[in-house]
Amino acid sequence: MRITLKTKIWVTVVAIVMMFAFFILFYFPAEQEQHLLKNYNKEVQNLANTVALGVKIALTEQNFEGVQTAMEFVKDDPHLRFISLLQSDTIWNDNHSQYHLQKTIFKTYPDSVKVNPDTTSNDQIIVKDAAFSTPVMNGMILLGFSTKEIAQTKRQIRITSILVSLIVFIIGIVIGFWLARNISVPVLALRDAANKVGEGDLTQRVINTSKDEIGELGVAFNKMVDDLARTRQQVLERTDELVHEKRKSDELLLNILPAETAEELKRTGTAKAKNYEQVTVMFADFKSFTKISEKLSPEKLVAELNYFFTAFDTIMQQYNIEKIKTIGDAYMCAGGLPVTNTTHAKDVVNAAIEMRNLTNSYKGSDGLGEIVYEMRIGINTGPVVAGIVGLKKFAYDIWGDTVNIASRMETCSEPGKINISGATYELIKNDFDCTYRGKISAKNMGDFDMYFVNNPNP
Repeated sequence: MRITLKTKIWVTVVAIVMMFAFFILFYFPAEQEQHLLKNYNKEVQNLANTVALGVKIALTEQNFEGVQTAMEFVKDDPHLRFISLLQSDTIWNDNHSQYHLQKTIFKTYPDSVKVNPDTTSNDQIIVKDAAFSTPVMNGMILLGFSTKEIAQTKRQIRITSILVSLIVFIIGIVIGFWLARNISVPVLALRDAANKVGEGDLTQRVINTSKDEIGELGVAFNKMVDDLARTRQQVLERTDELVHEKRKSDELLLNILPAETAEELKRTGTAKAKNYEQVTVMFADFKSFTKISEKLSPEKLVAELNYFFTAFDTIMQQYNIEKIKTIGDAYMCAGGLPVTNTTHAKDVVNAAIEMRNLTNSYKGSDGLGEIVYEMRIGINTGPVVAGIVGLKKFAYDIWGDTVNIASRMETCSEPGKINISGATYELIKNDFDCTYRGKISAKNMGDFDMYFVNNPNP
């Protein structure tokens, strides 16, 4: 069940008022009455002790008139009901097995009152005794005082408590009404405005003309909403900038790493190496590039390489081949990773043909004459391990004998030719016109069946 703020204020005020009223009506009067009764008992006991002392002195001196004087010490007290002089004797019980105290009334004032030696206090009378011992006799003074004055005082305390409780209750009701009106109304308005702000409406404002803390809260709320509106606009602008920058960084990362590897790296901070059972690896290298570089300025050389490698990148995208890296004038790529497929060998050979044709048709110039560019291309198919290594300047790379054999295929190729291994040939022989070269020795790796790829079959 939902309880409103106004209800909570009323419940709180009523609870406080009831606690004060309970305290004033019950606890406070009870404490006062107990304190009053305690003091009255103490006063009566002091009187009894005083009379007993006077009697003791008089009896010790055998001044019997002094005994009468001592007992008359309290006779004028309006609360006195009786005062008795008791003689105490220790006698045997009927069986003579033990002693017991026998108290005998010796004298009582007023004479008309009959007193029981064993009488005790009750609601109408307070009874106190004070013992004494003299050579003449042993006894005690028994003093009884009326509680009528205490009863009257209790009634006055009760009436006063009721009047004070009524005043407290009225004051509490007035305070509750004032609090409910001056706190709940502006707070509820503030709540409604805050709910709308939470829904995204930053045009909300609260109007409160009071100069107290509630008014200050309204001013602070309005300032907060203004700040939120400005901040949201700044956040939106900054978010657009961050989205744009993130898009740029993602594009840059995708230019360095395959999409699958880049996503894993962003998600976990690392990228695990992965085994591929069959991919096709290609190496391409320019013939006599060192001599060509001697004829060109550094700027011209870089521009020429940029032309070729940019064109090769476009070809790789066309055939869904992953560019691995460039080393000087060498270009390395692989098909069938990071997403495996069954057409990688055919895709790489088609890409190699386009690269060869592009290079053969390009005529450069060193300012004095034409420069002819020719490429040696080598291709091999087999298993590899792919991944990234290191902590900085990440580079996606592949490892394994398949890579080494592909490099030997390029080394054993000829300018303007595409040299493939027997493993690749078995996968593309039905789609391309190839020329068998026989078994050729690859440096430090033995003899391999090698084929030149001429053109695609019609």
